[in-house]
Amino acid sequence: MFFLFVAALGAAQTACAEGQQGKDAKTHTVDWYMAPENKAALEAKLKECRNNPGELKNTAECQNAVQADLKLFTNQPGINIR
Repeated sequence: MFFLFVAALGAAQTACAEGQQGKDAKTHTVDWYMAPENKAALEAKLKECRNNPGELKNTAECQNAVQADLKLFTNQPGINIR
């Protein structure tokens, strides 16, 4: 009986810890995504966001990645968007 109680308590703690990880994940800024060293991360995040827009398009990470992509695109030589 005691073993079942300990097992249930351990499972509950694991579930709480896993749920908390998503909330503690750092949100990257637009400037972070625009940095050349983070190009791979930007491309990966854009791919993830585009693959599941129903759930992810309104998240801070997806919005920041999209804005960074837009800024990088519009700051290219020869592109004038007014």
